[in-house]
Amino acid sequence: MKCSKVEKLISKLMDGRLEPALSARLEEHVKTCPSCAQLLEEYRSLKNALAGLKMQEAEPLPWFEQRLLARLGAESRQPIWAMVERWYAAAVPVFLVVAMVLVGILFLVQPAEVQVSQPQMLLLQGQNPLTEASYIFEAQKPEERQLQLLFAGVESQEILRRGKQ
Repeated sequence: MKCSKVEKLISKLMDGRLEPALSARLEEHVKTCPSCAQLLEEYRSLKNALAGLKMQEAEPLPWFEQRLLARLGAESRQPIWAMVERWYAAAVPVFLVVAMVLVGILFLVQPAEVQVSQPQMLLLQGQNPLTEASYIFEAQKPEERQLQLLFAGVESQEILRRGKQ
């Protein structure tokens, strides 16, 4: 057994908390090591000296009770800032929860996206939606009308696609 471990176990031995097997090993080490034997002897003499002392109850200082009661009475009155601080400590989390709920409701209740028709889109772009229709109906050949209608349909889809972006 090493001396560093013996030093840690001596206090347990003095208190009677050391296991019998460890106690026997400790006693064997103390027989062969003079420094550990001296340390054990110092602990035993210190324990015997302390056992011979009588414990006396300490008397409180004069006026102790009056000063203690005065101090306790002074501390029972709380300053107004302490009450305000306690109120803030309770109000701030409640305010944050209410604010988060309101923000969530605002995000959920957003107005739906407004759909714009082709004539409305043309009006927003500063064009007259009827001028294109009049050009189509004024065409002389049916093939030209069909091509113009086809191109107008493709163009309207392109306008709608741009409007959604």
